[in-house]
Amino acid sequence: MTALVRSRLGLAELPAGALPVLERAGERARAVDREGGDPWETLRELGELGLLAAPLPLQVELIHALARRCTATAFSLWGHHSALEYHWVTGSTPPDGAEAGRLALASGMAPAYKEEAGLGEIPLVATDRPDGSLAVDGVLPWCSNLREGAWIVMPVRWEDGRRAIVRIARDAPGVGVTPLVGLMALDGTSSGVLRLEQVAVPAGDVLTQDVPDFRDRARAAFLLLQSGMCLGLAGAALDAAEAAADPVAQRVLADELEAGRADWESLRADLVRTVRAAAWDAGDAGDAGDAGDVGEADAAAAAVSPRELVSVRLEVALLTGRATQLEQKTVGGRGYAQASDTSRRAREAAFLPVQSPTETHLRHLLVPADDSARSRP
Repeated sequence: MTALVRSRLGLAELPAGALPVLERAGERARAVDREGGDPWETLRELGELGLLAAPLPLQVELIHALARRCTATAFSLWGHHSALEYHWVTGSTPPDGAEAGRLALASGMAPAYKEEAGLGEIPLVATDRPDGSLAVDGVLPWCSNLREGAWIVMPVRWEDGRRAIVRIARDAPGVGVTPLVGLMALDGTSSGVLRLEQVAVPAGDVLTQDVPDFRDRARAAFLLLQSGMCLGLAGAALDAAEAAADPVAQRVLADELEAGRADWESLRADLVRTVRAAAWDAGDAGDAGDAGDVGEADAAAAAVSPRELVSVRLEVALLTGRATQLEQKTVGGRGYAQASDTSRRAREAAFLPVQSPTETHLRHLLVPADDSARSRP
C-alpha cells in the first residue's frame, strides 16, 4: 500500500479549494505544536469554503485529511463540528458565525457520556430562576476551543434529577477559564479548566432536556469524527515508517510493517461502512462523491449500534499508537528531536488514550454486562 492510497478514506471527494488549505495546515503544524501557532487559522479558511457544516461523510473525510497534517488542528475541528451537531440534532440554530468559522464552538459533553456509562456524575449543577432562566455552577475539568467569543455546549443537572444540554458563552459573567498549558502537542487548542459561578442561561440557550435522546442522536458524529482523526494520524505515521525503513528495517520489522498495512485498510473499511450507515440513518449522506453513494443494500445496514461506534473508535486509536511507535523504530534518532514530525505525531498519539471517551471508558463499554457485573466488588 502506498501513501497515495492512505491519503484518503474514499468517503467523499474533497473540493479543490480545500487542498491548499490542508497544505497550509501542514506547513503550520510545527508552529501549532512548538511555537504557539493558531489552528483556528485553518478552521476559518475551511469555514469560508462552507466546509465546517458539511455532511458527515465529507466531514470525516476532511478531518482524516487534516489529521494527516496536523492532529491538533483536526482536534479543534472535531470540537467545533461536534458542537454544531449538538445544535442540529436538537433543532437549535447555532450562534451566528459558527458555521462560517467566525466564532468557535466547544464540546463539553464528556460528563454526559461518562454518566451514561456509570463513570461519574455531571459536575455542573443548575438551579431555576424566577424569570425562567437557569443559574449554573460547577467545574468542567477539560474543554478545548475556549477562545474569546466561543460558545460551549455542555450537560447540566438539577439536584432533583433533571438533566439538560445547554450552551454558555465563554465570555459570559461568572465564567472563568484557567488555561491548560504545557500539553503535549495541544498547546494551540485553547484548552482549559472551565469554572462556572452562577452563570445565567436564558431559556433559549437550553438546547434540550431529553438527554438520553440527545446522546443517542449525537453519538455517531461525536465518535466517528474522532475515528477519522485517529486513522489520519495512523496513516501518516505508517507512510513515514515505510519511507524511512532501510533494507534491514524492512527485513526485521516486516511483520509489523505488514500488520500496519493490513490493519489500516481493515479499519478504513470498517469506518467507511459505519459512516455511510450512520449518515443514511440520519438522512445526512450528502454528496459523498464516487465512494459515498448509499444504495438500498446500505440502508439495511443503517441504525449503527453504539457498540459498533465504540469498537471502531477504540481500534483506530490503538492502531495509531502502534503506528507511531513503528515510525519511531524506522526513523531512528532523528525522530527523537522534539521539532521532528515523528516526535510530533508520537505526542499527538499520546493524547488518544486520555481523550474523552478515554481508552478505559471505551473498554468499559465493550465489556459484556454479565462480565461487568461479576467484576464489581
